[in-house]
Amino acid sequence: MTDLKEHFISLFDTSNRSKTLWYFLFGVVLIVASQLIGTNHNLIGIAARITGVCSLFFTLLHPWKKGRNYAVMAWIFAGAIALMFITIYILSVTGHEKYIDKGWIMFIIFLICLPGIVVGILGAIFND
Repeated sequence: MTDLKEHFISLFDTSNRSKTLWYFLFGVVLIVASQLIGTNHNLIGIAARITGVCSLFFTLLHPWKKGRNYAVMAWIFAGAIALMFITIYILSVTGHEKYIDKGWIMFIIFLICLPGIVVGILGAIFND
């Protein structure tokens, strides 16, 4: 538990404070812009939203110094997507499609898992 506390305190150290603030502001501006532009069949709005969420991920994770941590995160999110697809397949085969909520599935995959994978891959590449 102390490692987690030290991590969040390190976000606001003088060396990380400006990076944390800029990543957060960049993410919020992109998400607000994507909301104003709209994401319904709009590639620019979708890209802005995913990039904004990636920036918010990186707001909390940029003090990680090891690329291995980012790689583990990317694998965890990829595993979450695989488990989701397996669950959807099992529900479809057994005839329980009524329990599949497409809105939540798209939200989890495209606004949580996909940015987590992108940040994990980029962090693993650029931090080693």
